[in-house]
Amino acid sequence: MNRKSPLIILWQSRVLTLFALAICGCQSGNDSDKPLRLKMAHVYEVSAPTHSYGTAHLAERLQKITDDLDVTVYPAAQLGSEAELLEQLVAGELDLAISGPSFLAMWHPPLGVLDAAFASRDLDHMLETARGEEMAPHWEELRVRYGVRVLDTWAYGSRHITSNVPIRHPDDLEGFRLRLPGARIWQASGEALGASPMPISFAEVYLALQQGIADGQENPVPVIKAMGFHEVQKCLNVTGHIQSSVQILMNERAWQRLSPEQQTHLMNAVQELGKEVNAGTIKDEIRLIEEWRNDGTMQIVEDVDVDAFRKRAREHFSTGYAFSELYNRITSEPEESQKP
Repeated sequence: MNRKSPLIILWQSRVLTLFALAICGCQSGNDSDKPLRLKMAHVYEVSAPTHSYGTAHLAERLQKITDDLDVTVYPAAQLGSEAELLEQLVAGELDLAISGPSFLAMWHPPLGVLDAAFASRDLDHMLETARGEEMAPHWEELRVRYGVRVLDTWAYGSRHITSNVPIRHPDDLEGFRLRLPGARIWQASGEALGASPMPISFAEVYLALQQGIADGQENPVPVIKAMGFHEVQKCLNVTGHIQSSVQILMNERAWQRLSPEQQTHLMNAVQELGKEVNAGTIKDEIRLIEEWRNDGTMQIVEDVDVDAFRKRAREHFSTGYAFSELYNRITSEPEESQKP
């Protein structure tokens, strides 16, 4: 009788265990782990269009089209600042995150073009550019160098300046302390408009305006409402100087773990929600401006000399930036086709 020694039995048991674990590991996210759960985070408030029309509905949208893919979303900087979320995304601690062109430009400078003042005529033009051939090689650079895939670009809104006195011309911004995000391209856009840009963190803007540390700020109208900036500023100056966007990002390793069918479901859900975010953002801007005009919440300054701002910004960005050549190509349409 050929008895196996206890050591051999123990060794064989460990081998079988490891083999079983390997099989389970290979199948996780497929048959043995349904649904595959993804983790997403961003910094935007729950009342902002990015979440209220977009990411708040992502899990539900996926559940309608597939039973093997789910996502948990952490909004409002619950898991960290925008820079911290990008670090977590690259490290694989997050599957999905949202960031804007200026932050991504710290990795690949040409991406900053989308946040340069008057690069786009309107939100449709911005989305066409972001999703088109001009930007495709630059999104691919993120994937190759950093393992970050851009699933889609969503509209964040047309940015307008708020203040306590009307702003109609670049000359009105001389010495004006305009709060903008700290990224270099935002500060450059403030300079391009004629202001003295101030880098103040988003969470501190309300207090800075209330205490007079900053003279004004700039954001899309729905964001101004969500953050209460209309409570501490008197004028909404309809400059539309930046057609702002955010990118829906995914860790490339996480993407490759999805089956082709799961990839298609996720892309379709993200892109369909992007359309709803764009429509909701425009609808909210129109509604809020009308409300504020009617109830006197803010003075709506619509007779802004947009041509003067546009001319100044385009002269500023035409040379000297990593994206200047790209900026010039994007803005090369005849002036008569431009919307003020």
